[in-house]
Amino acid sequence: MMAQPQRPPPLSDFRRFQTFDVDAARDIVARHFCSHKLERQSSNDRFDACKHRVTGERVSLNYLRYGGDVTIEPGELTRFFLIQIPLSGAAEITNGCQAVASNPQTASILNPDRHTVMRWHSGCEQLLVQIDRQFVDDVASRITGMDLGARLRFAPEFRLRQSEAHQWMRKLWGMVHAAENGELFKSDNRTSQLYLEEELIVSLLEVQENTASVLLSHETQQSGPAILKRAVDMVHDRLREDISLIELSNHAGTTPRNLQLIFKRELGLTPVQYLQQCRLNLARHLLLARNGDLPVSDVAELSGHRHLGRFSVAYKKRFGESPKATARSRVFC
Repeated sequence: MMAQPQRPPPLSDFRRFQTFDVDAARDIVARHFCSHKLERQSSNDRFDACKHRVTGERVSLNYLRYGGDVTIEPGELTRFFLIQIPLSGAAEITNGCQAVASNPQTASILNPDRHTVMRWHSGCEQLLVQIDRQFVDDVASRITGMDLGARLRFAPEFRLRQSEAHQWMRKLWGMVHAAENGELFKSDNRTSQLYLEEELIVSLLEVQENTASVLLSHETQQSGPAILKRAVDMVHDRLREDISLIELSNHAGTTPRNLQLIFKRELGLTPVQYLQQCRLNLARHLLLARNGDLPVSDVAELSGHRHLGRFSVAYKKRFGESPKATARSRVFC
């Protein structure tokens, strides 16, 4: 039987280097990402590093292999998130206090502000998505409609077998194929490039658990009445301030009674309940994102709560755990 021709790695027309020299590989990869340690774990296997790369507005797509068994220690990435998707082989990733056994079914997401150490085993080839950190924060702020008050962080283990992850991967591969066909990552289509990058990040925020997930899942309906949208926008803009029902209804252009009826019909909540829910959601994001380095009293104040005791009671009722328990959570550490 005739052997099937082997498909080339992704983005093969965008090769940046191929080398058998560890120091050369380290130096070139560092130019694209950040300074790091790179060490071979065995002198017996074949080190054959190769990298392909296309750069967009705030996102770059990369193919990378080292051939042999290596350890990589970049420390903190600081400026960008890095999604690592094994195409073959396996790797062990530690980002902060979280460890991920990565393979073609389980990707990893490196948070920029957490120390990272990795071991890529022999034969590991990965598709890497590099995303500007500020871009992710800006997109999250825009789709939640509020200032997040803390840097966003993802759960490092990204399970690709989940149906939602499959949809995200289809978007990603669509961008890869478009780049290979010369339809994306070109200087003459920067606006459409940025829109597609935003769409990829919005989808990632919806699919992968992150510190702002509770804010992203709020019940506001984009197709709701204009009155509701004006009221919700005001709540998000002034989440940390005291807002009266009369002030809210005046801004929305209706009466307090009608505003209450609209909120109940569209969201199943009164305006006051919606405001409280948004404040509690923001508090949860702050507690998860700051990992206990911000006192609960400060979190309460930053999320618009004036009474610490009532905040703690309401928080536990909504989330089933105390604010201190959330602050001790190890999911995003």
